[in-house]
Amino acid sequence: MLELSRILVIIEPDADEQPALEKARQLAKYADSEIELIIADCSTYLEDGYYFDPIQAQKLRYEHGDQRIKELNELAKPLRSQGLEVSVSTAWGNPPYGEIVARINDTKPSLVIKSTRHHSKVSRMLLSNDDWELVRYCPAPLLLVKSQLWGSKPVFIASVDPDHVHDKPAALDNKIVSSAIALAAISAGDVHLIHSAWVPPLSGVYPLAADAEKEDEKLTKLIKTHRVLKSNCHWTNQDIVHALPDLAVELKASCVVMGAVSRSRFDRILIGNTAEKVLDRLECDVLVIKPDQMPALSKILL
Repeated sequence: MLELSRILVIIEPDADEQPALEKARQLAKYADSEIELIIADCSTYLEDGYYFDPIQAQKLRYEHGDQRIKELNELAKPLRSQGLEVSVSTAWGNPPYGEIVARINDTKPSLVIKSTRHHSKVSRMLLSNDDWELVRYCPAPLLLVKSQLWGSKPVFIASVDPDHVHDKPAALDNKIVSSAIALAAISAGDVHLIHSAWVPPLSGVYPLAADAEKEDEKLTKLIKTHRVLKSNCHWTNQDIVHALPDLAVELKASCVVMGAVSRSRFDRILIGNTAEKVLDRLECDVLVIKPDQMPALSKILL
């Protein structure tokens, strides 16, 4: 079950708008959550020996951090005036996402929120963007915010994989569905499920049509322990990369809840994973859920 007792909000340095902050404010009002605002950045200009000697560089980094704290406290003022408990912190390091993951491991937030936007095909292929790295390594549920505030009756779509053909452990589907239900419960929203029965063609042979009865049965088994209407369960013969965004548009979804499993660095450069392929196609928010056992960032980067 997704909890919202403590929310970590990643603030974009020097950005005019902070959608993640606005979404955190909305969720904190729903669930009476504590909020922490963090800026993680780094500049070679302030590294030792680049332009300044180590003593000067350290002094300038401290001054930079103090300025970031002032900026964060300004952002926190409206939230605090509404009675929300807000703390602020900064981190310095390269890569910045590594510092954020370290902070998450230290403070154990129940949810991390970050603003995101469309990326070029080059950045997706090279996987150098912090968004992709957080999708991969963030141990807490990660809400990537693209859209405006959720409406009075938001729709949440849980993307499940009962066949477990995309490297997803079986328990992850239950975490995905229960997280969608938790969000719907606090926001008076609706939950839908989607499963793709699509199988890629091999050696030029077109995939066979799925057995409708069997696909319905798979979803029925999954929702036995969850309160999801049968009429809100969808399966498709289409590739999930296209089917999920199409359903999100059709239902005017506020958020898609999906799983992501880390792969080796070599594999992900070649083919990435489903979460990464879908992310840029969705116009709504995306909540990324991870398995209970996550590989350590330091081990993966060795």
